[in-house]
Amino acid sequence: MADDNKGLVAAGAALVWRRQRVLWWVYAVNLALGLLATAGARTQLDRLLKYSLAGESLTKGFNLGMFFELVNVPSANLMRSMGSSLLLALLFPLFILFVTGGILTVYRDDRRFTTGEFFAACGAFFWRFVRLMLFSLIPFGILGAAYSGIRRLADYIGDRAVGAETWFYVTLAGCAVVILLVLFVRLWFDIAQVRALVQNESRMWPNLWKALGITWRQARTLFRVYLFTSGVAWVSLAVGLFIWAKLPPTVTPITFLLLQSIIFVQLAARLWQRASAVTWYKRHAAMVPADTVDFTTPAPLAVMEVTHAPAESMEATCPQEPELTDAPVEDRASGGKKGEDQ
Repeated sequence: MADDNKGLVAAGAALVWRRQRVLWWVYAVNLALGLLATAGARTQLDRLLKYSLAGESLTKGFNLGMFFELVNVPSANLMRSMGSSLLLALLFPLFILFVTGGILTVYRDDRRFTTGEFFAACGAFFWRFVRLMLFSLIPFGILGAAYSGIRRLADYIGDRAVGAETWFYVTLAGCAVVILLVLFVRLWFDIAQVRALVQNESRMWPNLWKALGITWRQARTLFRVYLFTSGVAWVSLAVGLFIWAKLPPTVTPITFLLLQSIIFVQLAARLWQRASAVTWYKRHAAMVPADTVDFTTPAPLAVMEVTHAPAESMEATCPQEPELTDAPVEDRASGGKKGEDQ
């Protein structure tokens, strides 16, 4: 199993590459929603700044004071399109939630799907994943409250500490812990989605606790994969933003391509995590005892994580105990007739 886990990251990346149509399709929807969300503000700014000398400080550079002054101009009315922009921005997470069932099914079967097959898989698991998403609000809300508590604790310690850098170190340590816990919760619910799809589980609450048991026992392997892919996403984001900050504002096409490349890499990293989770489950989930959630005592590997077989097949495969009677073996073989004759 350890040898298989070494290639888990590469296997997930290869699966994303083989089924890259999913990635390009998700990116195309993201781009379309982004263009629609910024259309109103773009038209308004173009009308105001196209023939304005004052607009040179924004078109040939970025002057923060000029931007705030523009926002306060009544004729600009940049906030007019904010409602539609927010609505379109919220549509993308809803879209991702809807197509998650189709994406995981494509990664599970590792074959090309027709449009009808893909959307059939999306609809079959949509409401199950909606319930999982609502359940996820509980741990994420707790972590949000923990982050607020860390900020208040850092302020309290910083006001009473001698060193000026104490506040920074306390905040940094607390944020690192919260980020790791957020990553674990994401991994937990990803495994819950994969298990619900592969096992065709309809009861999300028991499925969630079984997925927690799987995630806890396999935390070293799965968490390493998620840390690596998240590191790729964070490093690419930092490098991309650094390059973007150094580009002159007049190279608009290059800036657009750079920012879109950042978004594309973030989407690819997320699908990479999904593909790695599906690949691991297909390899090793049958060896994970999922019926118990005892985190201290490991259960024996005889408990298999497999789909439930019909009752007839279970009876056929399980040997039955012989019925205990007081009659001798010969009598039982002849139905007790020999004993009656005697």
